Amino acid sequence: MKYFSFILAIALLACTHEAKFTNVNINNKYAIQLPEYMQPATELHTDASLQYKNEEKDIYTIVIDENKNEMQNYNLKYNLDTYFKAVASQPFVESIEHGKISAPVKRQINGSTAMVAEITGDINQNPVYYKIAVIETNNSFYQILTWTSAGNKESYTHDIDQTIDSFKELQNS
Repeated sequence: MKYFSFILAIALLACTHEAKFTNVNINNKYAIQLPEYMQPATELHTDASLQYKNEEKDIYTIVIDENKNEMQNYNLKYNLDTYFKAVASQPFVESIEHGKISAPVKRQINGSTAMVAEITGDINQNPVYYKIAVIETNNSFYQILTWTSAGNKESYTHDIDQTIDSFKELQNS
């Protein structure tokens, strides 16, 4: 019985190991903290200004930023609610089999208003979990999208939330 208790204690300690984070600055426009176990990527999304992944751990993060002035040049006049709805109804959400999106939660992230939601479903018969945050600043909209297999959700919830909560637009942007 003592052996079992020892193994259980070690297992619990292993589960509570917190990831170390590193600050990533993108073109002096914004900064975000990412787990050190993630590495830069280039193939996740053509419009993303930030792409990080760890294929072994099956976790991915991208950030897409859009300048409000450029959007207005195309007669696109969004506020946070309409922009979130446009992003959340994009084909990627619709392409998820049995895709479901949670009701978005509006909150503050480092002084900017954000809407955050979870998306679940299946891709190629594999259950997936996404967390999306859309952040509005004076000049831009930012989409932060992190995903993993649904079985990894509990393992990465803290890291995903810390990543999203760390987002900060830099004053020079």
